[in-house]
Amino acid sequence: MTDTPTMERTELQSETVSNEGTVSEDLTSPQRNQEEEENTNKANVCDNPNSTNDVKAVGTLKEKEDTENDVTTNESASVGCHGDQVPEKEGGDGERSSAAGTSGDLDPYAYAKDGKYTTENFKIEVRNLPRYAGFSQFKKRMVNQGLTPHKVKIIQRDNIAFVAFRCEEDRQKALEVLNSHVWKGCSLSASKSNPAADPLVKKRKEREESGAGSSQKRARGNDEDDEDLPVKDRLLLAVTPLWNVPYEEQLKQKTESQKVVLGKLSRAIENVNPGLGSWVVQQRKQYDNMCCKLEDITPSPILNNYRNKNEFNVGISPEGKEKTIGFRLGRYRGGSCTVVNPYDCPNLPETAKDMVRIFQTYLEQSTRSGYDTEKHQGHWKQVTVRTTQGSEVMVMVQFNVQDLPEEEIDKEKQLLLDYFSTGPGKDCGITSLFFQAHKQRRPGDEEASYQLILGKEFIQEKLLGMTFRISPDAFFQVNTLAAEVLYCTVADWCDFTENSTVLDVCCGTGTIGLTLAKHVKKVIGVELCQQAVEDAKVNADVNGIQNAEFLCGKAEDILPDLVRRLHGTELVAVVDPPRAGLHTRVISVLRKCSNLTKLVYVSCNSQSAMPNFIDLCRPTSNKYKGAAFRPVRAVPVDLFPHTRHSELIIQFERTQAT
Repeated sequence: MTDTPTMERTELQSETVSNEGTVSEDLTSPQRNQEEEENTNKANVCDNPNSTNDVKAVGTLKEKEDTENDVTTNESASVGCHGDQVPEKEGGDGERSSAAGTSGDLDPYAYAKDGKYTTENFKIEVRNLPRYAGFSQFKKRMVNQGLTPHKVKIIQRDNIAFVAFRCEEDRQKALEVLNSHVWKGCSLSASKSNPAADPLVKKRKEREESGAGSSQKRARGNDEDDEDLPVKDRLLLAVTPLWNVPYEEQLKQKTESQKVVLGKLSRAIENVNPGLGSWVVQQRKQYDNMCCKLEDITPSPILNNYRNKNEFNVGISPEGKEKTIGFRLGRYRGGSCTVVNPYDCPNLPETAKDMVRIFQTYLEQSTRSGYDTEKHQGHWKQVTVRTTQGSEVMVMVQFNVQDLPEEEIDKEKQLLLDYFSTGPGKDCGITSLFFQAHKQRRPGDEEASYQLILGKEFIQEKLLGMTFRISPDAFFQVNTLAAEVLYCTVADWCDFTENSTVLDVCCGTGTIGLTLAKHVKKVIGVELCQQAVEDAKVNADVNGIQNAEFLCGKAEDILPDLVRRLHGTELVAVVDPPRAGLHTRVISVLRKCSNLTKLVYVSCNSQSAMPNFIDLCRPTSNKYKGAAFRPVRAVPVDLFPHTRHSELIIQFERTQAT
C-alpha cells in the first residue's frame, strides 16, 4: 500500500506563501503524510487498510502501498499497485531534524540547514498560472520545455505552483525557462522558494509560545487535548478509535460513511455527464440520494486479533523510555512522536504482541540506539511482523545504518542471528527473520532490500482452501477471514462465465484472480511489485492453476498492449488498487476497451478513489474514448473492526452510449 512536510491550507493563504509552500511528490504521496494519516499506527486502519507503503509507521493497512488520504487528483497519486513501496522522503525517510529545547531553540527549518539532502532546498514558486491549470498540464508543460521537476504542488485558487527539483542546476534552469514564459496568454514569473516548515517542530514551537507546553492532541485530528487520558486510552483512540463502540454501531457508522460517498458520486455524475442526468435522478429517488443500491454491510467474521501484518515503530515512550517498540500516539504534524507498546490493542494477534516483547528485550540489551525521527540519529527504526493462521511468523527489522562501516553492520546482523538461533530468542517461534539496512535515500534510489538472516524466505497462508506464499514486500489483505468474504462477494459480482477472461489490476500475490481462476477461461494479473508477481506465479503452481498469467509493471504501461491483445474476448475487470486509486491513464485504457462491459472496483478508501469513480462515468471524449460506465450496486465489507475504515465494492456496467 507513501516526502516533505505538508503545509496547512491556511498557511497557503499567507503572503509568505513561498516560505510555507509545500510540494507533493510527483506520482507518489509523501511518506510522512501516510504515516500521519495512518496515524500513529499505521497499523490499523486500513488505516489504510492496506498499504505497504504500508505507510510506514506502525502497522500498516491495506498494504496497498501508496498515497495520500485526501487525493484530489489521481494524476499525482501513486501509480503503483499493492506492493509498490512509496519512495521515502529525501533527508532521511521523510523525517525532519529539529533542535530540542525551548521555543526559542526550536527551528522548523533546521532540517534544511543540517547538511542532509532534501529537494526542499531546490524549490521554486511559479506565479500567474492560467486559471484552472492542472497538475498534469503543468508538469507536461515543464517537461516539454526540457525541465525535470521532481515534485509539484498547485494552489489553483491563487494560480500558484511550487516545484521542487533534484539539484541546484535543475532549479536554475527552471528559473531561466519559466520566468516570462507565456502559457495560455499568461506570462509566468518564477522565483526561489524557501523550504516548508517541519510540521512537528512548528507545532511544538507554537504550543510552547502559546503556553500549551508539550501537550498532545488527539491523533485523528481532534482539537481537544487528551493528555490527561491514560496512555492506554490514548493508544486505543489512535489505533482503534471505535474500540469501545458496540460492533453493530460500528457497522452503522461505516455504512453511513459509504452512503455519503455514493451521494457525492451521484451528484458528481450528474455534473460531469448530462447524458446520464435522467438516470441519476431516478437512481437518487430510488436509493436515498445515492447513485446506486447500497447493500447491507458485510461484517467481519472475526472482531479481535485479526491483523496479520503490523509495522511497529521504535521511539521514545511518553515516560521517556528509549527504544520503545509500538505505535505512535499521534501524528508527526501534530507534534507527537512518542511510541507506546501495543499490548492493549484488540486488533493485534497475541503472536504479534509476543514478537514485540521479545524484540523489546533484544533492543534493551543492544548497544545501538533507537532511531530519532526528528534528528535523524540512531539505528533501530522499525519492526514489522507478519503472521498466519497457522504457526508461521515473519519478522522484518529495519536498521538505519547511518555512517557505520560494513563490518559493523555485519556484526549487528550476526548478533541478531545468534540471539534468535541459539540465544534467548531461539524458541520464540520466528520462521523467517529479515534485516533491512536502511539509509537516507535520494530521488531515484531504490528501497534497501530485505536480507534473510534466519529461516525461510516466505510464509504461507490458507485462504478459501488455497495456499498463498507471502514475501516481505508482497501485499496480502490484513484480515484473512474477512478477505475470504470480500473475495466471495467479488466473485458473485463479476457475473463471469466459463468463457470469460478476468483482468486483475493491482493483483498483489494473485489472491483475487486465483480464487476466480477455476470458474473462468483465463486470469491475467497486473502488479508493480516484482516479488509479489513471483509469489503469484508460485501460488498458481502450488494450487495447480494453469490458466493464470501475471505481468509485472505499471498498470498504465502494461494495459494498452494487453487490452489490444484481448480484443474480442469476453472480458471482466477487477481492480483493487492502493488507497489513492488508479492512475487516470489506467482508467482511460479501461474505458477504451470496448469488450470490457463489467468492472468490479474494490476500494479501501472510497473518498480517495472518487476521481476514479467519476472518470469511469464521464461522457465519451478524446481522453475517454469508450462509452461511460455507471455504478449498479455497492456493498461495504468490514475488514477492519474497531476502526472507521471498511472496503467498498462497486459494480460498474458499461452504458450503451453517452
